[in-house]
Amino acid sequence: MTQTQQTFLFDPGFAQHTTILSINVEYIYAAINQFKNFGQKKMKFKMLYPQIINMVNNNVGFCLGCLLWAVYIKSHDNAIIEGNPCLGDTYNEEESVEEVDYSIQYFTQLQKDAKYYLGTTYEINPKYIEVLEIYKDFLTLNKNFVETKISNDIILPNNIKIPEQNDLEKIYTKIHDVIKTGKLIDLIEEFDLIKKG
Repeated sequence: MTQTQQTFLFDPGFAQHTTILSINVEYIYAAINQFKNFGQKKMKFKMLYPQIINMVNNNVGFCLGCLLWAVYIKSHDNAIIEGNPCLGDTYNEEESVEEVDYSIQYFTQLQKDAKYYLGTTYEINPKYIEVLEIYKDFLTLNKNFVETKISNDIILPNNIKIPEQNDLEKIYTKIHDVIKTGKLIDLIEEFDLIKKG
């Protein structure tokens, strides 16, 4: 008797909660820069700051979510991956990592701007940078998923592991919880479950 192959969606539901950080940051800064007066710019930045933080956090959450989901799928041998929008595309490394590079660099910009406009210190969470760096590696190793059809096609970065079954179940549950709430950054609690060392 042959066992039926398991099937997983390429995206379990993260995309509905994410935006392209570079484009949205551009819109926000355009809104701030339409004011000539520094006082007005300051007020506008202060008003938009929570939105910026939310976008930055969600972006990290999305990247981590992709890593966690990949680990979960990879733990199932020869499972079919459905709905991969990248399948069959032409791989371009520069293009595929462009947004992640932007996200990493933007933390420094955000730190400067928080100081400049608000006089406050934005603390960069080193875990966020680590997630983005690993995600960048993940995109490159998998050539932006242009040939990813089954779980065995997924290549995990060296610093990522498939944890024990009970931790995999925790990951699965947490992924589905954050898809309901839209707070993807809450996945940061699960990061240590897949990190080596």
